Amino acid sequence: MKIDRSPRVISLPLLVAISATSPSLASSQTPAGVPPDAAALSVPRFEIEASPIELSGPVRPGEYLGVTGPRSAWLGLETGEAELWVHPLKVGSGFRLGFSTPSYGSPIPGEQLARSVQVRPEITTITYSHAAFQVRQHILAPAEVAGLLVLLEVDSPEPLEVVAEFEPVLNYMWPGSIGGQYAYWDAGRRVFVLSESLQAQNAVVGSPWAANSVEHPAHQLGEAPRTMVIPVDPERARREFIPIAMAGGTTPREEVFESYERLISEARSLYDAKRAWADSVLASTVSIESPDPALDLALEWAKINLEEQRVCNPDLGCGFVAGWGLSRNGTRPGFGWFFGGDAAMTTFAMDALGQWGLVAEELAFLAKYQREDGKITHEISQAAARIDWFGTYPYAYYHADTTPYWMVALYEYWRASGDDELLRELWPAYRRAWEWCLTAETDGDGIIENTVGGLAAVEVGGLGAALHQDIYLAGVWAAALEGTGALAERMGDAEVADRAREMAPRARATLDDAYWLEDAGHHAFGILADGGTNDNLTVWPATAAAFGLFDAARARSTLTHLASDRVSSDWGAHMLSTESDLYHPLQYNMGTVWPFVTGYVAWGQYRYRRPWAGFHLMDAVKQMTFDWSLGRHPELLSGTFYQPLDQTVPHQFFATSALVTPLLRGVIGWEPDAPLGRARLAPQLPPDWPEVTVRRLRAGATTTDVEFRQTWTATGGERRTTLTTTGPPLTFDFVPDVPVGAREVAIRVNGIDAELGPDGSFEVITGAGTQTGERAEIVVSWEGGLTVAPPRVSLQPGQRSTGLRILDFASEADGWTLSVEGTAGRTYDIALFGTPVHLTVASGAARVSDSVPGVVRIGFAEGEARATATVRLTPRM
Repeated sequence: MKIDRSPRVISLPLLVAISATSPSLASSQTPAGVPPDAAALSVPRFEIEASPIELSGPVRPGEYLGVTGPRSAWLGLETGEAELWVHPLKVGSGFRLGFSTPSYGSPIPGEQLARSVQVRPEITTITYSHAAFQVRQHILAPAEVAGLLVLLEVDSPEPLEVVAEFEPVLNYMWPGSIGGQYAYWDAGRRVFVLSESLQAQNAVVGSPWAANSVEHPAHQLGEAPRTMVIPVDPERARREFIPIAMAGGTTPREEVFESYERLISEARSLYDAKRAWADSVLASTVSIESPDPALDLALEWAKINLEEQRVCNPDLGCGFVAGWGLSRNGTRPGFGWFFGGDAAMTTFAMDALGQWGLVAEELAFLAKYQREDGKITHEISQAAARIDWFGTYPYAYYHADTTPYWMVALYEYWRASGDDELLRELWPAYRRAWEWCLTAETDGDGIIENTVGGLAAVEVGGLGAALHQDIYLAGVWAAALEGTGALAERMGDAEVADRAREMAPRARATLDDAYWLEDAGHHAFGILADGGTNDNLTVWPATAAAFGLFDAARARSTLTHLASDRVSSDWGAHMLSTESDLYHPLQYNMGTVWPFVTGYVAWGQYRYRRPWAGFHLMDAVKQMTFDWSLGRHPELLSGTFYQPLDQTVPHQFFATSALVTPLLRGVIGWEPDAPLGRARLAPQLPPDWPEVTVRRLRAGATTTDVEFRQTWTATGGERRTTLTTTGPPLTFDFVPDVPVGAREVAIRVNGIDAELGPDGSFEVITGAGTQTGERAEIVVSWEGGLTVAPPRVSLQPGQRSTGLRILDFASEADGWTLSVEGTAGRTYDIALFGTPVHLTVASGAARVSDSVPGVVRIGFAEGEARATATVRLTPRM
């Protein structure tokens, strides 16, 4: 089928130096000699509308605040300081505002007055409050103009001076470099001009309201910041915004001037276009209405975040960057350059959301920079076209996992969209990627190797010592093998299809046998060069579990270990068990908590139908949406405290995917297979959610809304699911979620009895012209059985990990067993749904009570920091 693949476009102290020739505070006249067109540039005030997902709060000193678009980035702090980026250039750093009034003898730094922030997808506002005035600073990163725009909304009964300053940089993103930079004040245009000796890279920063500036030598950048003084006439300010614009690029200077003027003259239309983009993102992709409004809101922000990955570099094209953060004295803005593996992970979330245009563009972007032997790039600096990035520098292809990741990403996109056209377009690149992967499999076990292919799970630290092959790379490659057979068959490539189907069982066997530690009961991290194993318990087996690649019994055993607090803390998954000799809570690969691997653990727990072990991990990523940079997710956090590390990238995109993927693919259980006209729906809703609605699930050209309702009684329960589809017919493989040990399970589809197939699902066909029509109602009822609600953790910044973990829950001949872990000396409540039960402690130093109906109250004895217990639950007679 043909898919529309068009992307959606629509702190330092304040140093204020005012010239001795500064105009009086009351002056608003055009200075002599200034061309009238500069003074004529104006922005009549317009309404900055509220956003349905707006986040706001008091200013927090030191907290990141970013405003990004495809061509520019404002990377700053909530107190107002910022770096100015127009890709691929860092234009300036230390941008800040100050204010001067007749009532105060010296200028007031803006960071002292910043009171609140309002974060919207289209524009962000910092409010500065003072007894004599209020200034709202609206920050816009337009989609189609290479620049940034600040609109100052000033409310002051008295004349005021706004002082804007910044330190000019004009340099390429790391590791590129420009020499001979200089900056000067163009009084006619009222802008600072930044350039270099060849005038091939240029930027301007200015305001048509600016009256003068502090002069510096024009032949160099100098040490002091550049300062503009903007006198404010209160009457005019009531009618107009005060614009401060920043434009730049690797283009002739006149083109940069044109962009600068366009930013100001088209301010309203640029704002409207950015708002239309945000509205389109929110209205055209998956949304959820659950009993948790914070989760629903976090998903809406995740959709915005994932679209904000897209950066359009004038030299390289449009692709996904990994994340944003301050570069400070350097030129590395977080991970604001292109990453193949990070992008592949985010596409799993975007496929489920329906953001297919961007995914298709990204897959083609990565194929464009594929190495001649077929390897897919790991990372591409935004300065790559200006330096010998692919030759001299070692980073472009030094990871092994990005090539199979790209292959999996194309397969998952094709399953979601049914886009045969893109598959045909990229099949030559896919075949080259396949052939490169085969060169990295040298020992006959079906798995490609780190020793041949490059890095994968870890880049630094002792965990990777003497490593031949790690389970992360093995899992991604095994998933790629599963997809290669289907894609090759679609393309009529029998050679590739046959080889993939021959290798896939061998790769799976290696995953389950060579990596399995029988005595430890979990999968190892890696196979060593000498044939031994690295036996550390790590988060990395979760990748293979998320793709469903393990034997079910061994998967559950490994996932039980991963559910423990030694890996799954209150705020996410440690990369390495806290009990390992290599563990350190602040080391990058040796113990910090990463949201992206948290997502894999949660997804893996749901894949093997262990929702009570996965929910709190997804929920932790949700809470990060509001605890740190508003609407964003940090790259990594301390292993000891719920706190991002100082070096954390505060706006990391694959961290955002760790909310979306386990929510939609795990909790909701959505798995489209558009080429076959099918979709799997295997919901595992928390039993304490009485109803949930999911809108706009897409499989090819068919869109589905799903309403879930569940009720419980003392003797049984019922789950009612309504599917409403538009588009071509779609066959659902529906997997009912019934309590453990349930009896008398009955299934009816539109009033007609249905039976489960061998895989535990049954078919439901919806669509115009089918027997069931466009709407289908599924009712699943049962008697008996028991289920447990997932523990909730209310996170507080800076806390230690103290929450409850459910390690396992299973039925036995005469009841159920519940294995739990908690902090010694603490008591926890666990909600039960279904059969009333008696409780006894089978093992562990704990006490239990069922004095509250439907609740297990378990108290751990004083002792070690963490304790475990197993509770037997038997039906009340």
